[in-house]
This record gives sequence, C-alpha cells and structure tokens, in this order.
Amino acid sequence: MNHPVKIGMIGCGVAARELHWPALQAVTEHVELVAICNRTAQKAQHFSAMSGGVDWYVGWDELLARPDIEAVDIVLPATENLRATRAALAAGKHVLVEKPLAATEAEAQEMLALAAQYPHLITMVAENFRYAAAFERIKQWLDSGEAGRPYALNWNAMTLMQEDNRYLASGWRSSEAFPGGLVLDAGVHYIAVVRDLLGEISRASLSPSQVNPKLGQLDGAMLSAQTASGVNVTLNLYFSAAAHNEWRLVLLAEHGAAIYDGRKLLLTSVRPDKTREWRRDDDDGYAAEMRAFARAIRSGQPVTSDFAAGWRDMQVITRTLAQPGQWVTLD
Repeated sequence: MNHPVKIGMIGCGVAARELHWPALQAVTEHVELVAICNRTAQKAQHFSAMSGGVDWYVGWDELLARPDIEAVDIVLPATENLRATRAALAAGKHVLVEKPLAATEAEAQEMLALAAQYPHLITMVAENFRYAAAFERIKQWLDSGEAGRPYALNWNAMTLMQEDNRYLASGWRSSEAFPGGLVLDAGVHYIAVVRDLLGEISRASLSPSQVNPKLGQLDGAMLSAQTASGVNVTLNLYFSAAAHNEWRLVLLAEHGAAIYDGRKLLLTSVRPDKTREWRRDDDDGYAAEMRAFARAIRSGQPVTSDFAAGWRDMQVITRTLAQPGQWVTLD
C-alpha cells in the first residue's frame, strides 16, 4: 500500500468514539482520518478535539464534496444507512457502513442495488466479528481437518442491559423504524460467525421474547438453525437476564471442541491429543476490518464483508422474525 487511505467519518456517536476511533488509531499506516461530521455541532466539535483537531462539519454535504477524501466510515443508526450510503456513493466515495446493513429488508435490497450500481467502489459492512482473531483461529482449526466434521454449535449471550445504557440512549434500536430491535442489531454478529465457520444456513426458527418493554419490542430470542452441511445451531440471545450473565460459544466436532468465552479460546482435539489455549489478543476485529477496507480500496479486490454478506447475515433474523416459532427455509 503506497499511502494511507484518506477517510471521513459520518457520525460521532458512542460507537464512533469508543469503537471506530480506537481502531483507526491502531491502523494509521493504512487509514488517515481527515474529517468528521455530525448532525449536531457540539458532538462534531467534541470528536474533533478528541481526535487531534481533524476538520469537522455539521451534516455530510461538505465532507462528501472534498476531493481529498477517498472513503467514508458511516457510523450512524441503521435507519440512516441507506440515505448516507446513497449520498456517499454518488459522491464517488468508498463506503464502510456499520452493521446491520439496513433497518428493514426493503432497505437492504436498496443497499444491494446501490452496490451493484457502483461496482468500482468498495461497499463493505463493518462486521467486526468477521475479522476477530479468535474466530479466525477456530476457522483455521476447522479447515485443517484436525477436529473432523463439526456437528453442533451452541452460543449463549445473556446479559442485563438497562434502558440508560449508553448504546441504547439514542433510542433508534427501539423505534418503529427498526422493527428487529436488539435481536437484529446484535444477532447479525452471531449469524456472521456461524456462516463464516460452518457455511450457509439453510433453515432457521426464531422465538422472540420481551421482558423489559423499555428496551424495545424485542429484548431476547432463541434461534435454532441448520446449515446446509447439516450442523445444528442454537443461539440464545437475551438482553434482560436479571440474574445471569454469560457469553460462551461451544462448537462440537467429531474429534474435538472449541470453547470461547470472549476472553479465552480453547481448541481441543482427541486425534491427536492436543489442547491449545489463547487469551484474546485483539480488539474483537475492529482494527482488522479497517485494514481490510483500506487493502480492498488500494488493491481493487473484493472484501469478505461486502453488502451481500451483510444481507445474508441479516435475512436469517428478519425472515424468522416475520414468522416467529416457525421453521423458515432460507435462499
């Protein structure tokens, strides 16, 4: 790569400050943040000061008009993804957009159409789990054949989120414009990993729940699925678990198991008798996805986490939510 990609950030909320900005700081040899914008001046000014005085704007028109900006990092509510992406692509900018791809299936289809309309521009979903080191290690372990055929995956993600949680404060996740609520917003993370490790999901069933109405229409769900290769998958995603906190993936294969709790990864194989252990040594993939975005821009090669992948992650949730408790065949 000859020189860093000059990037503008659209949105200065909590995800931009706490997730994207640290990742950008870690990959300055690949990406240079040169401008930011927000709909309110106060947030834009605050982010500019925090980031060393980069140029700031209210709204994205002036940012997108700058010829030196090659790409944008869109860190907005999913309900704004379509509008911001349309404007950025029309301005000739490569696009990295926060997950999920869109708020609804109809908007997701418009996002796919935009990507097809601008094939010379990189269109990528910021699905950091796709680039996290722990899941890459599990993938390499499976691909090596050491563990044999995987046949089951169980993933429990249970925590207690309060309505004043800083990631929920803006309210868009519980709005009518985002009918999937927390189940969609968080669920795409887990679907992305399942698909990357085990292949496409052929059918699924989702049973949603609501415990705390202040978190929105949905604050939990159990999703059962089967992959095209015959792996049984169970995801328990509950965000109002008052007396239990757990985040644990267990993947079973013919000759081994992978166990990951977000801090420690264990890969155990009985043929050969071998156990490896890693402590998490990355930021859950945020820096790696930024590097992948920049690499794609400079090389012209497609990215793993493109809009089509973001749609396939998303559709598992949206289509099963449309028929709760029923098995849905996925294309």
